[in-house]
Amino acid sequence: MDVSKITINDVSTEWLSMKKLTVKQSTFSTYYCIVKRQIIPELGEIPLEKLNSSMINAFTSKKMGIGGEGSKKGLGSKTVRDINMVLKAIIKYAESEYQICHVAENTVMPKVKKEKIETLTEEETKTLFHYLWEHRSDARCEGILLCMYSGIRLGEVCALRWADIDLLNKVIHVRHTLQRISVTDENSVHRTQIVMDEPKTASSIRTIPISNQIYQSIKKIRGKADDSSFFLTNTNRFIEPRNYQYFFKSVLRKNGIRNVNFHILRHTFATQCVRVGMDVKTLSEILGHANISITLNYYVHSSLETKRKQINLLKL
Repeated sequence: MDVSKITINDVSTEWLSMKKLTVKQSTFSTYYCIVKRQIIPELGEIPLEKLNSSMINAFTSKKMGIGGEGSKKGLGSKTVRDINMVLKAIIKYAESEYQICHVAENTVMPKVKKEKIETLTEEETKTLFHYLWEHRSDARCEGILLCMYSGIRLGEVCALRWADIDLLNKVIHVRHTLQRISVTDENSVHRTQIVMDEPKTASSIRTIPISNQIYQSIKKIRGKADDSSFFLTNTNRFIEPRNYQYFFKSVLRKNGIRNVNFHILRHTFATQCVRVGMDVKTLSEILGHANISITLNYYVHSSLETKRKQINLLKL
């Protein structure tokens, strides 16, 4: 093939075809959306051999909303960084496949701003716990309690079946996640679909002890449900994450708690574990982080009072 006639559209399509064979369905869906919605509309018609670092940096600036008067509001820095990572992967593929020069050597990756971790307040946590405890015969309420005592993610609790819960040894095996992804088949009449898959990383497949606080109530709600039944319904029908998020928000409204996302339960759990002195390695494994540095960066921060006590230990 004449390299001079190959466009970014062509090589992006080739790259997607290759990645489809090597990554999970949910990951491929993410790549597909980035390529089709972000990269091709802006860069698709550019010949591969004419692409350069200046063009890529201009593309990045435009995505971030940087470009003088009249610029549209940009995407978040993490989103733009993800787009750039996919674009660089496509370019790397092209360099290897078509022996072109290193066109992305002088490109700039946007710096991702570290977001402040939001947690439930002590009063909100107590209010939520008391409501859920009173309604714990409802498996959906028990599911939120489970997340408060284990830090498992929204998609993970929605995918949880009784086969994953070992009541004899009082442990939960996190083996799957449920999520709604974009359909990549352009001939499909549906735009999205629900998929159940293994968690994204090997570390996310983990075993978590069931807290004594909720063990008996978990044991009680099982009833006669078989192993294939989903924990949140006691049937073979699941609750999709979006609908369970709606249920969670309805519980918040009933209790006068501010409108927050389900993921705040995971942050609250981790923060409370640090507060009561859980060692970082244990917490990291419970959360399913790839390494303890992620846990340290997110959750382990000394308070001003702790810093004051520690610095006053110094005697010169």
